[in-house]
Amino acid sequence: MRISTQAFQTRTLEMIQQKTAEIAKTQAQIASGERLTRAGDDPAAAARGVALDSALEQIARYQSSIGQVRERLIGEEAALDELTGVLNTVRELTIQGGGAAMDASTAQSLAEQLRAQIDAVYGIANRQDADGNALFAGTRQTGQAFAASGSGASYLGDAQTRSIRIGPNQSLADGHTGGDVFMAVPAAMAVTAAAGNTGTASLGQLAVDTAASPAGLPWSVRFEAGNWTVADEGGNTLGSGVYTPGESFTVDGVTLGFDDQPADGDSFAVLPGGQQDVFATLDQIAGALAAFDGSSASRAQLTTALYRGLDNVESATKHVIDLRASVGNGLQTLDRAEDSHEGVAVELMGTLSDLRDVDIAEAASRLSLQITALEAAQQTLVRMQGLSLFRLL
Repeated sequence: MRISTQAFQTRTLEMIQQKTAEIAKTQAQIASGERLTRAGDDPAAAARGVALDSALEQIARYQSSIGQVRERLIGEEAALDELTGVLNTVRELTIQGGGAAMDASTAQSLAEQLRAQIDAVYGIANRQDADGNALFAGTRQTGQAFAASGSGASYLGDAQTRSIRIGPNQSLADGHTGGDVFMAVPAAMAVTAAAGNTGTASLGQLAVDTAASPAGLPWSVRFEAGNWTVADEGGNTLGSGVYTPGESFTVDGVTLGFDDQPADGDSFAVLPGGQQDVFATLDQIAGALAAFDGSSASRAQLTTALYRGLDNVESATKHVIDLRASVGNGLQTLDRAEDSHEGVAVELMGTLSDLRDVDIAEAASRLSLQITALEAAQQTLVRMQGLSLFRLL
């Protein structure tokens, strides 16, 4: 087949245009650092890149959520640490209040110090996050979670926690509610002295068999003519015997012991376990110290009240420690989720780089070859244009 000079020149021009376009594309890739300067360069790779971008954006949202939850959990952890310190101080003051040498003036001083600790607990309970919202108000957007009233503490938050998505099929609560931390504190079985007691008897021992299920609580323990009698809330006698100071007796799995001498008609109430808020626990201890007038009967009242108070403080301390452990577990969960997201993000970015980023060395070598091919085509065209029969005449 014969090819005319015109056709050959046309083909050469087309080749020059093609090489020029290839050079421009390669130069654009080198300048931008991206292999895909437009979707048409590699539609499949472009679509894959969009999917990877979406996955990375989702990871970024998860990481942002992790940061928000971590901030609140760290704030709660600090608050619980302070609360533990307050409860330890309360414990020390309560033990001081049970000292044999304490007088009414010292008791009043201790009561005032306890009131100050109650104020400190309110301060902790109303701690705010970075946005000015109460840390322990649940999902309610409010600056105050608790308010003091004549009848005790009032919780202003709700019972819900925010469950934040921190990964695929993984959510985590961003903290505990004020009800969980300050109100729902386990309280053991307790003994209280009747306000009208005139004797010097006070609680010395209270123990409950783990297998026991005492019924009919609250009970009354009444002393008459050197004997004790335990009756349930319906007045039915559960047990009785001769009273000996310092010796214990057991009724329905509950062991009770009293020190010193009760007056005839003195009585005590045995209350069931349940829950008692931290504010009420501290207020009861402070109230018992404030009511102490230095008399033997008043000391007996105070001793029984402080016995109960110490039990509740110990229970509250354990409760807070358990919550701190829960917060610590939450922070560890966040760390693991964050590390996992970072690892996945690195892999995705590596894949995305392979799809989009240009290999500079390869591109430079390719550009050199393309320029050489273009120059060769240009030289061929020049030679073609110089060919003529007139040069042979």
